[in-house]
Amino acid sequence: MTNSDVFVCGCQGSGETVDKALQNVRVEGIRFISAQRACRDGITAVLDAKNQTAGARCFVGCTQEQAVFESVADGATSQTIEFFNLRGLLRGQPTGQSSPEAAATVAALAAYETDFQVEPVPAVVFKSQGRVAIVSNSDKQLHHAQTLSNNLTVDLLVADPAGLVLPAKRDLNVLALSVDSAEGYLGAFSLNTRKTNPVDMEMCTRCGACVDACPTQSISKESLTIDLNSCDQSGACIKACGDFKAISFADMSTVTARQYDMVIDCTMPGLFADRQAPLGYWHVGDSDQLLLEAMLDAVQTVGEFEKPKFFEYKSSICAHSRSNKEGCNSCIDACSTKAIKSAGEKIEVNPHLCLGCGACTTVCPTGAIQFALSPATVQGRSIKSALKAFRANAGKKAEVVLHGPDLEHNWLESAKKAAKPASGKAAISDFSLLPIELNHSASVGPDLWLSALAFGADRVTIMQSAVEASHYGEPLAAQVGWVNALLEAIGLQRRVRVLHVGQTDQLFAPSDLQASGVAPASFELSSNKRTRMEFAIDHLVEYAQLKAKVSFAEPIALPAAAPFGAVLVNKDKCTLCMSCTSACPASALIDNPEMPQLRFIERNCVQCGLCVETCPENAMQLVPQLLLGPAAREKRVLNESQPFHCISCGKAFGTKHMIDNMFAKLSQHSMFERNANRLKMCADCRVTDMYSAKDEMTIFEVKK
Repeated sequence: MTNSDVFVCGCQGSGETVDKALQNVRVEGIRFISAQRACRDGITAVLDAKNQTAGARCFVGCTQEQAVFESVADGATSQTIEFFNLRGLLRGQPTGQSSPEAAATVAALAAYETDFQVEPVPAVVFKSQGRVAIVSNSDKQLHHAQTLSNNLTVDLLVADPAGLVLPAKRDLNVLALSVDSAEGYLGAFSLNTRKTNPVDMEMCTRCGACVDACPTQSISKESLTIDLNSCDQSGACIKACGDFKAISFADMSTVTARQYDMVIDCTMPGLFADRQAPLGYWHVGDSDQLLLEAMLDAVQTVGEFEKPKFFEYKSSICAHSRSNKEGCNSCIDACSTKAIKSAGEKIEVNPHLCLGCGACTTVCPTGAIQFALSPATVQGRSIKSALKAFRANAGKKAEVVLHGPDLEHNWLESAKKAAKPASGKAAISDFSLLPIELNHSASVGPDLWLSALAFGADRVTIMQSAVEASHYGEPLAAQVGWVNALLEAIGLQRRVRVLHVGQTDQLFAPSDLQASGVAPASFELSSNKRTRMEFAIDHLVEYAQLKAKVSFAEPIALPAAAPFGAVLVNKDKCTLCMSCTSACPASALIDNPEMPQLRFIERNCVQCGLCVETCPENAMQLVPQLLLGPAAREKRVLNESQPFHCISCGKAFGTKHMIDNMFAKLSQHSMFERNANRLKMCADCRVTDMYSAKDEMTIFEVKK
């Protein structure tokens, strides 16, 4: 761990618990420095202390006054000061903690922050030239569109132009278009539009000749749109328009793609209602306030922008597809932005659409796609350091609370106040809460949850914002389901849960869940997801076996979302064609080069279902379960048969079961009714027999 200085402010006496905690807290590689009024007259003392410690990273355990620190520190020190919300997190702890417990909490939170470092990742570039489409059902947004056109190139797409009054100056395009669908992202939106009026307002010069020529007076002078209910389509307006060709009835149903950099959507339910919207798109509905906010954002979204490439993908271990057969779709189903699509035998991720939720990495059974910005190895290492510091400072029960940045800054403190009963009695949970902010609550999954438990956490809680819960509540619940099924089966109780912002009171409610008692593991986290899960599970199972004095010889049944399991083979149907071994992406199903034999290594099975989809005999079935111990790594025979020998030359070809099945199905076929035994010959002998037979039917003898 890097040597670090952590300044903790007493906050003018309000941080008495912190001051007491600092007297006892000890963490390897960290020097805790108590400061008073650090954001005001004590700030000079902090900077002086920082300048005297060359090479050490500097942390301030308060984010409220970060702007003050940065303005004063600018030029006063050459070293960067880092900030984390220790004050707010401590104030949000369940009340009634003893000083040793507070010390353990301080130690854990500081250890995590000082240990956590992320390497840079490739950037994804967006380019915006300021072309904006405001999509609306009426002309209500015309004034706002005119205002925005002072800074950007604006098209107002109006589905119903009735009553529209065109502005005197054409400083923006007002178009009678409905939008069927939209695709794309900042700098590259494509809107599929359809004319809702015969007049093309982009080509129209507003000369008014069509109005004068119309025999039914169906054309509005203000909007230059045609009332289709009264129009007789005589063509007088088209003739009057002449070479401008701004009027056409023939292309009303034609869909035209229009390109924009940004989209402000005033329709309901919105163009991207079926997904999480991409960057550069604002859904404002009928709200003037949201429209104004979107306009302000749009003005600032011109130029070149970057965001991290959040994922890494290894197609070689992807279980999505083989030979046009579909297997695992977990990442595609979980992606709320529809950034992931099928691309033959692999998936394809559009990095511009990816917003970094990481849910794909959480549900991926093989680890083919992994979160790159703050990978599980980095998060897990820092959580391991935090839990080690917690135990070293006499901490009793630790609850790791994983959450995204969507929660309000002091959410834990607010949750504690809200959880306080009307009687005024304090919340009485005996857990120390260790909140860990992730890029997104769905960006880490079972491998990290189980590792946290193995490293000494007594419970893991995933706290979701309302938006996160709406998009990712279901896939996370499925993963938590199989993890808890496993924990219950080995006697450790359900120790992982998902909560949303409306359930924060449960963090402070008393619980019957006891400390796990698991001795903290020492293993280092592998870069391979399945290896991480195996190490964590093996450690937890080892403790459970010692505690219960039993061994788990029988497989543990798991829910369908589990990435572990077996394959059942119907031996009566299976012909040992070995199609499944070619399809299996994890080498769980393998053949035997020495004899007709289908073998299985359960440890490797990811339950992708490719074998089931590939099997021509429908002879296979998935069984989600976890087999523990050496048996999971052993090759076991699922089906075998004796080789079949040619009845003519004796050469082995195929299997006895396969030939018997084929003989039963084809021996009555007209092609073989006189020569059924050829089905029992090898290819060479079959040809020889055909040429030597005197009564062999030729193609010329086949009846028409």
